[in-house]
Amino acid sequence: MLTPYNWLMDYIDGDISVEELKEKMISSGNAIENITDLGGDITNVVVGQIKEIKKHPDADKLLICSVDTKDMKHQIVTGADNVFEGAKVPVALHGAHLPSGMKIKKGKLRGELSEGMLCSGEELNLTEEDYPGASKHGILILKDDAQTGEDIKKTLGLDDVAFEFEVGANRPDCLSILGLAKEAAAATGTKMKMPDLSYKESGRGISDYISVQVKDHELCTRYISRVVKNVKIEPSPSWMQKRLLSAGVRPINNIVDITNFVMLETGQPMHAFDLNDIGGNKIIVRCAVKGEKMVTLDDKEREFNDKMLLICDAKKPIGIAGIMGGLNSEIKPDTKTVIFESAKFAHANIRQTSRTLGLSTESSMRFSKGVSAYNSAVAMKRALNLVCALNAGEIVSGKIDILSEDVSDKEINITADKINAILGSKIAIEDMAKILNRLDLKTAIDKGTLNIKVPSVRADIERDVDIAEEIARIYGYDNIESIALKEDVRRGKMPQNTMLKDEIKKALSANGFYECVTYSFGSPATQQKILGGDYKKHEIRLLNPLGEDKSVMRQTGIADMMTVISTNIKHKVENLRLFEIGKVYLANKKPLKELPDEKDYICIGMTDVDFYDLKGVVENISDMVGAKELTFKAGAGEYFHQGRSAKIYIKDDYIGEIGEIAAATAEKFDVEERVYVAQIELKQLFEHYSNVKKYVSLPKFPESFRDLAFVVNTDIEAAKLSDVIVKNGGKFLTQVKLFDVFTGKSIGEDKKSLAFSLTFRSNEKTLKDEDVNKFIEKIISAAQRDLGAYIRK
Repeated sequence: MLTPYNWLMDYIDGDISVEELKEKMISSGNAIENITDLGGDITNVVVGQIKEIKKHPDADKLLICSVDTKDMKHQIVTGADNVFEGAKVPVALHGAHLPSGMKIKKGKLRGELSEGMLCSGEELNLTEEDYPGASKHGILILKDDAQTGEDIKKTLGLDDVAFEFEVGANRPDCLSILGLAKEAAAATGTKMKMPDLSYKESGRGISDYISVQVKDHELCTRYISRVVKNVKIEPSPSWMQKRLLSAGVRPINNIVDITNFVMLETGQPMHAFDLNDIGGNKIIVRCAVKGEKMVTLDDKEREFNDKMLLICDAKKPIGIAGIMGGLNSEIKPDTKTVIFESAKFAHANIRQTSRTLGLSTESSMRFSKGVSAYNSAVAMKRALNLVCALNAGEIVSGKIDILSEDVSDKEINITADKINAILGSKIAIEDMAKILNRLDLKTAIDKGTLNIKVPSVRADIERDVDIAEEIARIYGYDNIESIALKEDVRRGKMPQNTMLKDEIKKALSANGFYECVTYSFGSPATQQKILGGDYKKHEIRLLNPLGEDKSVMRQTGIADMMTVISTNIKHKVENLRLFEIGKVYLANKKPLKELPDEKDYICIGMTDVDFYDLKGVVENISDMVGAKELTFKAGAGEYFHQGRSAKIYIKDDYIGEIGEIAAATAEKFDVEERVYVAQIELKQLFEHYSNVKKYVSLPKFPESFRDLAFVVNTDIEAAKLSDVIVKNGGKFLTQVKLFDVFTGKSIGEDKKSLAFSLTFRSNEKTLKDEDVNKFIEKIISAAQRDLGAYIRK
């Protein structure tokens, strides 16, 4: 909220310096984003009046001006051709500084003394909006009412400091000069002066001019209308123009300036219509008909939907409620009768309409944050007062005021003891009452209890803690004694499963994997690519999705992993190493009447590898968690290649699946490469967590290696053959590792070759061939007996 210091001080009965105001406002919770000295870069420039003009004797294009600055006359040489005797102009005297950084010194031009410089609007960094004529070529000609000798900053309204207050979402009352003045008065202990709200009425009643109908009382809880006749459209007086300019608003004419002035002063947006343009002399507040259109004041055609609130006459829209008026009813130079509007519109509706139309205004900003229905009446009175003060027209007697909400004060009763208990303070009840009354919260004391009436403009105050906060910020947080915590402070501890997830993330990242994060909700079509027709069995649809592509909760992380891999492949990324830790959501019953199952999972995706590379990653994760007896068994989902996939178990507990994505499934994601994916349910994995670590000394004796290649039927799992090897390998067998799988005509169409590397070691001696060979023979014999396997030759 841009707030000029001088305008703020109009409503404070006391002398407060800029520095004191800054400190007090900040300490009371009113944050200041910026402070700007509006005329800080202009010094020693005054209003001068040209008394005499002579031609320069030695230069045809130069003029010698005798300029009166009240205290004395100065001779100034200028090359401008728009000056004339009697003109009032800005005069930069000796030692002056201008916004461009220029410093003015007296000197001679072609032999004639020049004691300063006459300034143009550009040299004072002014635009046409800042001052009429500022953009014209030549010297800036000031208005006749400019005071000779006056500092130009005061003449132009630049003798001011502008505070930019950061107004919280819960304090829309502070989006006004009066609201901030109330805060300033409370913070500094001064009194606030309210502006004059009196006015005179005359003429026939308002019903002879206009009627109002509100069709949606939820979206418009108050609508006030007044009529001003015999209007004289002319520029506003300089004092009002200066106030508007210092607040960043361009003056237009007296009627429009009144509505803008009142909006800034009270926080209540207002609008003025030309009665001559209102069809049927009737105002109707209603929602738009879908597809209805209107040209707004910015000369753009807007199309509305049926959720947008409009101000209409008997035939057409004449304004977008709370945002902008229509071009078809604007105030014009020949306007004679004006309808003033002051209303309260539903903030959510105005915010949504503003966003949808892409149209944001000072008015819509205030309505979106919330205005007070009570304040609507105050603003109307102030506007009518200014009409009288500016002699801008005659106020027709009577008003139309359609009100459908309670604007009476709220009552809150709270004891001083409770407030002190909340704050940990020792503030006297009398001091509490004084603070609250300074904030316009009318307070009476009754036997240790504060009986407080909260005006409707303070919608942020609802209960006792809000009262305590108001007292604390004005009393001063630095005046409240610090109290040590009474309870023991204990250090928090991260849950075990969370720590394990973090450890897995760190380990995978250290091994070249990148973590990806996808939405928990997505497209049913994407889920169907993996789960097929079964996806509907546990489907959970969102009631209000962002779109069809975000309409269901995910049931598997593999679909999102494949989408991410597909995107990366399309962008020519190779050797993908990705993982995601997230949740899947499964409906227990249809329709969904209870919370669904939420399962934590980790999904790992890799390209340019084989099955055993990914299997090794899964085994490393299992080892890190301390889970033992990890096994892989056939029977993974149909979206996997059935010859290169497996279900994952720890002991007899299923924890996930692993394998190469089937070509038909990969094709659905526009992926032609081989992709290997593993998905593990973390809850089941972590149930086998063990932090027991066994350390053994380094071996003293060397290892002995053997390679065995068995030919078995294709339906025999490698894990079964590995179990036979381990079972019959004896006490010296320390490791069994599958390193090759081969199929081909040379060994039979229904056969496959599984090659294992076996490691033997003794802690007592160096093993000889005969020590190892007897176990090799036992392994071969058992494999043939139990699985029909034989050694490949």
